[in-house]
Amino acid sequence: MPHRSAYVCLPCRASFKHGERREWVCPQCARPLIHAGDAFEAPRRRATEAWQVVSVLLNAGVRFHQRCCGCGPGYRPRTMREVRERITHARRHGESVASALVRPDLYA
Repeated sequence: MPHRSAYVCLPCRASFKHGERREWVCPQCARPLIHAGDAFEAPRRRATEAWQVVSVLLNAGVRFHQRCCGCGPGYRPRTMREVRERITHARRHGESVASALVRPDLYA
């Protein structure tokens, strides 16, 4: 079976699985889809906060790819509180937002 990745339309809160990596557009609004990775699991369409978190992650360049052991993409924040904590930490410590967002423990 060919490798399939998730592509996301943030305004429509929709996720689509596609095989080959190329430019895809949303079938609902015709905007370009964002490549989210092969381990992305879309939240329910009505889960507003979860989609806000996904938006911050994808816009920061964070993707959801399987790791070599096949155990998922690693830590990703699930709430806007966790996102805000990590962005604040990144600004205070001169760390990139993307690396702070995937850090499971801010003070390790």
